[in-house]
Amino acid sequence: MSDGKNRQSLLLPILIPTGALALIALVLFGFSRVLLAVSHNAATVVALVAAAGIVGVAAWVASRKRVTGSTLFSMVAAMTGIAMVAGGLAVVAAPLESEEEPGAVVALAAPEGAATSGFSPDALSVPSDEAFTIGFDNSDPGVQHNVVIFDGPDADSASLFSGTLVTGPGETPYAIEPLAEGEYFFNCEIHPATMTGTITAAPGGVEGGEGVTVAAAALEFDTDMIELPAETPTTITFDNQEAGTPHNIAIYTDDTAAEALFTGDLITGPETIPYDVPALPAGEYFFQCDVHPTMTGTVVVAGGGGGEGGGSGGSGDSGGGEPPPDEGGGGDPAATALVAAEGTAFNPTTLTWSAATEVVLTFDNRDPADVTGQHNVSIYGGETAVFQGELTSGPTTVEYMIPPMEAGTFEFRCDIHPEMIGTVEVT
Repeated sequence: MSDGKNRQSLLLPILIPTGALALIALVLFGFSRVLLAVSHNAATVVALVAAAGIVGVAAWVASRKRVTGSTLFSMVAAMTGIAMVAGGLAVVAAPLESEEEPGAVVALAAPEGAATSGFSPDALSVPSDEAFTIGFDNSDPGVQHNVVIFDGPDADSASLFSGTLVTGPGETPYAIEPLAEGEYFFNCEIHPATMTGTITAAPGGVEGGEGVTVAAAALEFDTDMIELPAETPTTITFDNQEAGTPHNIAIYTDDTAAEALFTGDLITGPETIPYDVPALPAGEYFFQCDVHPTMTGTVVVAGGGGGEGGGSGGSGDSGGGEPPPDEGGGGDPAATALVAAEGTAFNPTTLTWSAATEVVLTFDNRDPADVTGQHNVSIYGGETAVFQGELTSGPTTVEYMIPPMEAGTFEFRCDIHPEMIGTVEVT
């Protein structure tokens, strides 16, 4: 009998505090779940009230001349009761926050030299009356940029949002409160004159869809098919994950890559850039990296009608794959191509289009005139000028109308900087 009493006297000093600690841990865990589920302000108030109550109970117990097991049990029970009451009041006063579906995410970049060339893109479309996120990518090394949104057409309007400054290269998500339907001006507070843009908030979601993301790594795209909505401008977010290797995405009417519908800027990885792809008719098209033409895939533009976009099949012209001409128009539409000048070099250095076709050549002169002087694009067959574009002072973009050319290989260059050269393949 005495042995049993001895064992009991030995176990109780261990079991009582162990059980009390286990109960306290369980109560604290449950209480923490409540605090995490309510708003930040409510959680702070409830935690302070509970802590004050527990300190009061502990002070009362400590003031007693003799602390017994029942006293300790009463203290634990009181603490548990305080936590439960405080948690209940928190739930009643501040209902549990519901898990909301993430809003739309739009990509916005400050490319290298953004202080003069601006944001890319400079126009965003977002759903009205819904929260959304701007995925801001500052790719401008050592330069600070941010995004400030104004409630009106210019910076004289009231500020609705001011993002934290980001020193490039760096990325940050900006969580934006819902905007009413309308147009809003945005800029960078460090470069307010050159880095500007417009946000259009419209009902029904992001205009042109939420866009798609395509990545490049190990000389491969992560997908061989891009799906886009018909007759609607869309954003393709291109993530070049390959360090030190230039890639881009260019969309052509077919796999001959003779007629470009869209040519994305070359970027050297690791870097991410949003491409604003113009509206395309329904159909199938071909895409590739212009630097590594083995990186290829198919663009499927669905819905909206408008004829076959590419590939074989479909009736009509034997050329198949070219966008249909405008109804009632006289003849084929002009082809398009794009070339940029940056750092006294052309990008890309090879252009391709079809013979006997008028071409609209978009020239994006990104070099500030006060640094590099003027640029242009002129096309030569030997020493004979086939076309000479007018000089431009950057940063600016112009369109050159290239007359139909015979098949062959030609050189294009800047007349001011003859070291800026490239090749035109007319097939």
